[in-house]
Amino acid sequence: MAPNPILSSEIAEGPQVHDETQLWKDLSVDSWKNSVRNKESVFYDLYNDTRRRIVEACHKHTYDVVVEVGCGTGEVIGFLDGTDTPRIGVDINEDFVNHCKTTYTDKGLEFHVADAMKLDEWWISMGYDKKYKAPLMVCPNNTIMIMPEEIRDTVIEKMRVVAGIEGRIVVTYWNGRMFAHGVMGYYRKNSDLCGTFDLTDDHVDWDAKKIETRTSYKSEWPTSRDVARWMASLHIDVDIVEAEMEATPEVDHIAEVGMGVYLWLKGVSPTNDPTGSARDYYDNKDSQTFYKTVWGENNTHVGRHDMMAQDPEFANADLCTKLRKAQELQEECFMENVKAHFGGAKVRCMDMGCGYGGLLRNMSKNGMIWSGVGIDISGEMIDAATRLSKDDSALTFYRESYMNTSVPTDGIDLCISTESFLHVGPGRHEAVFREAWRVLRPGGRLIFTDLIGSPSAPSEAKVLYERIGLQSFQTVDGYFETAEKLGFGELSFEDHSANVSTHYGMVLDALEELWEKKEINIQEEIKDRMVDGLKKWRDLAPSCLQWGLISMRKLERTEYSVLEEAPSF
Repeated sequence: MAPNPILSSEIAEGPQVHDETQLWKDLSVDSWKNSVRNKESVFYDLYNDTRRRIVEACHKHTYDVVVEVGCGTGEVIGFLDGTDTPRIGVDINEDFVNHCKTTYTDKGLEFHVADAMKLDEWWISMGYDKKYKAPLMVCPNNTIMIMPEEIRDTVIEKMRVVAGIEGRIVVTYWNGRMFAHGVMGYYRKNSDLCGTFDLTDDHVDWDAKKIETRTSYKSEWPTSRDVARWMASLHIDVDIVEAEMEATPEVDHIAEVGMGVYLWLKGVSPTNDPTGSARDYYDNKDSQTFYKTVWGENNTHVGRHDMMAQDPEFANADLCTKLRKAQELQEECFMENVKAHFGGAKVRCMDMGCGYGGLLRNMSKNGMIWSGVGIDISGEMIDAATRLSKDDSALTFYRESYMNTSVPTDGIDLCISTESFLHVGPGRHEAVFREAWRVLRPGGRLIFTDLIGSPSAPSEAKVLYERIGLQSFQTVDGYFETAEKLGFGELSFEDHSANVSTHYGMVLDALEELWEKKEINIQEEIKDRMVDGLKKWRDLAPSCLQWGLISMRKLERTEYSVLEEAPSF
């Protein structure tokens, strides 16, 4: 909700006492509620926009709970009409929490007194870490800026920790460019809430956009640039996007909208988690520049160089053109495999780890798609896929884990993927196949390519899988064993492993050539790490890796096909 912080009890009660802490703990329900709920409030439109964006986010993702940090009297979390996502409000003010419990009695809505400085510990103590995997953490409408300055960084961090890999946080601020409007149109009109003040420097710092009233109420109004500088101090790289955007991009971003400034951030990945590592890698700006410049802003998968070598037209083409052509040839082969199973019928298709969405667009262009949904954990990839596919109404894209999608059960004919499953590691491939099983109709198919460990791989393979945070590579036999366990059959593998070393060797040469010509804008340190990695993939692939196309069909359900529902708490 609003300027109603959840403050650490250690700070509130310890030696570093803040007058405003006690002010907000003792604030009456009516004084806050009446200041924001009426239509004449300067924040009325911002509250409506905040609620709209939260509801839209719940519709577009698999967020399994909305958690408001500093819920106050419930003006945000209590009015999220249009979503049945469970909601949890937490606040330091017990009167506010009791008011919310009495006022908002919808199913799936609960309120608690909690300590934002220990939000992650509280989350675990409540058992919510087992119950929820993708929380949307919200701290709206300048709540964070009324907390004592020394705890704000920690509160942001705790929210990101609870959000985890699949969740996200949104913090909204009162826009510093509208500070004068707020002073005259809000604070002067609500002295019972904020206390009295005059317009002298004793109470209002117009340059710093800060106010402190005679009752020790304090607030700051940052601009989008202020928020960007703050995040940079926390080593969080976040861009300012176009102001007044109706849509909410999937990447970390800051946006000014009317009286507010929105900050959207992904959650913190647990240490050594391969899924989180992959997400952070693909969301990195240098990584995005590398893929768009070298591989092309369409696909990021291994190509069929063996087929391209037979085409004299490309003998003298530049390296990047050859890479793109090899990827196109691979997609043609992929689509032929699909047609062999589905004939000329259009399919409902889900791409698990869709990247830029190029394969779905290609299939749609060739009349193979009835409806297509692309899933990727990277916000950068999803935003790009959405932009590149804007003219194709059959395709939609969601930033989700492909192990936990919002796609309806039995609603898909075909699941596809290209070199994505390796990123989660063999220990999670059962979860990957189980999600594919869930969304596929009976008789539907899962067809994918992947980089797979050779059964006779030497110990040097460790160099490759440890680079991407894994403890091992999956094998063809391992994939087949997992598939049969869950009830898939008609298993096949087309081996095209010889292309891997050629592909990564060409990527390496293209990167070094572009760097030499100053045609790629990435940090030299990043370039050097990429070169080192690409050399290892090129040199070790022949002895350590297999690559090809795996196909399977959903047949009989087994005891492992569907997990039992987790108990409710």
